Amino acid sequence: MPETHPEKNKLGLWTSTSLVIGNMIGAGIFLMPAAMASFGSIGLLGWVFSAIGSFFLAKVFSNLSKLLPHATGGPYAYTRDGLGDFIGFLVAWGYYLAVACANAAITISFVSALSTFFPILGSSSVIAVITGLCSIWLLAYINTLGVVTGGKLQLVTTILKVLPLLLVAIGGLFFIKAVNFKPFNASGTGIVTALQATATMTMFAFIGIESATVPSGSVANPEKTVARATMLGLLITTFIYILGSVSVIGIIPAAQLQKSLTPYADTAVIIYGSSAATGLAPVLPSPLSVH
Repeated sequence: MPETHPEKNKLGLWTSTSLVIGNMIGAGIFLMPAAMASFGSIGLLGWVFSAIGSFFLAKVFSNLSKLLPHATGGPYAYTRDGLGDFIGFLVAWGYYLAVACANAAITISFVSALSTFFPILGSSSVIAVITGLCSIWLLAYINTLGVVTGGKLQLVTTILKVLPLLLVAIGGLFFIKAVNFKPFNASGTGIVTALQATATMTMFAFIGIESATVPSGSVANPEKTVARATMLGLLITTFIYILGSVSVIGIIPAAQLQKSLTPYADTAVIIYGSSAATGLAPVLPSPLSVH
C-alpha cells in the first residue's frame, strides 16, 4: 500500500514546482553562455530545440503521474511498474549514481561561491572540504525533519536563486546591442550541425525535469499537482533560460564572452554596477534535493 500522510503534511503546487525549478537551474545555466559563445547567436535556437524536446519529456512524466499518482520514486517507480523489478532496479541505481555525482558537483560550486565572501575557502583545501561536508550534513539533517520542512526550504532557496537571474534577464533587455548577435553561426559548420551541438549542450540544463514525480506519495492531490508542477516548472525555467541567454549574449561581445568564467555576474556588473557581482555569486545550485 502507498504511504499516506495528512494533507497538511504534504507538498503543494508551488513547493512541488520549486523542486522542478530548483533542480533544473544549476551550474549549467551560469556557464552555458560562455560555452556556446563560439557558436554565435544560433545557440539561442539550441535552447528552443532543447525546450521543445523537454516539453515532450515533461508531458510523459505528467501522464505517468496521472496513471500512478502515489508511485513514490518517479522514474524508478514508473519503470518498475511497467517493466518489472530488475529494470526498475537498474533505473534506480543509475538515478542514484547520477544524483550522487550531481551533489558532489553542486557542493563544489557552493563552496566556490562562498569563497567570494570567505577567501580562505579558495586557499585552504581542508577548510573547503569541511565546509562542503558540513553543508551536505546540514541539508541531510533538514530532510530528516520531514518532506514538508525540506520542501519549504527548497521553495525559499529557489526564490533566492531565481530572483537575481530574472533581474539580469529582464534588466539586460535595456542594454542589448544588436551587433553582439552577429554572426548568427560562427561555428564554421552547417546550421544543422551547429544546432545539434548547441541543443546537446543546452539539454544538460533541463536535467531535473522529473523532480516533482519523485516524492509523489508526499504530494497533496498528486493526480493533478505533480503534472501541473512539472509543466509549470518547465515553462518558468525555459523563460529564464532563454531570456537570460538573450540578455547575456546581447550585452557581452562573443570574443569577450568566450573567456568569461562568470557570464551572468559580468552581465550584472554592466547592468547594475560592480557590487552586483558579489550579490550574484552565491546564486548557485541549491544542494537541497528530495531525491
